Amino acid sequence: MIPQLVFGFFAALTVLCSLLMILQRDPMHCVLYLAFTVLAIAGVFFTLQADFVGAIQLLVYAGGIVVLYLFVVIIINLSQLQAERRKFFPTLFLVAVPLLGLAELGYLLFARGFRHAPEGPAAVTLPRLAAELLTTYLIPFEVSSILLLAVLIGAIIIARREVGRDPH
Repeated sequence: MIPQLVFGFFAALTVLCSLLMILQRDPMHCVLYLAFTVLAIAGVFFTLQADFVGAIQLLVYAGGIVVLYLFVVIIINLSQLQAERRKFFPTLFLVAVPLLGLAELGYLLFARGFRHAPEGPAAVTLPRLAAELLTTYLIPFEVSSILLLAVLIGAIIIARREVGRDPH
């Protein structure tokens, strides 16, 4: 009973924070609600006993992507941007695609019913995944980490250059 309540709490928190993220006008608040959404999704994964996926969610999304978005919001001077008015077709597209996705999801869930995953061999374990990552895929893993480090250093350099400029 308790795991279902914890799962329900994190699921409701995920939905609430994602809705608040979409409805906010201030970009900094949007990034903060995105961080809360990512953390709540990690909580959902942890309650489903998917510890590795929850840890990756925290490391990659909360630790990397949200910080990158935060840097972008800080670097770009949003007061200089002008609001543009969307034409009819892009607005229709932005409304129709999510509605069609919801209709498809409703059809798959309710018309076809819920199906269980087939029984089979155990999924990939964490030690096996770590061994593959650090033997077979070591070079791509290290190259991607160096690339992420270079992006972070570049963002810091750009941010310092913008802060250091004197407008007078």
